[in-house]
Amino acid sequence: MQTYNVFYLVSGDNEENQNISDTATLSFDAEDLDDLFATLREGEEDGSIQPELETIAVEGDIRIECILIYDADGKEVFRKYDSVGQ
Repeated sequence: MQTYNVFYLVSGDNEENQNISDTATLSFDAEDLDDLFATLREGEEDGSIQPELETIAVEGDIRIECILIYDADGKEVFRKYDSVGQ
């Protein structure tokens, strides 16, 4: 079992709040990346993982994206985008 740090981007998803965003970091223990992604998928489906609670208040509709994952050694093991702003 190892600990993974998962970085989320939480941003507004409608006209009134589209320019508001923040990041949140949550830590999870998992056997490997497949196990971690299963945990993240399950948490997204049942609402048990809520990175928006760790960010500034964004009123209205929000979008939550997992953008980076680092392992316990600080090595990047997942990146959603090749560069910022995509």
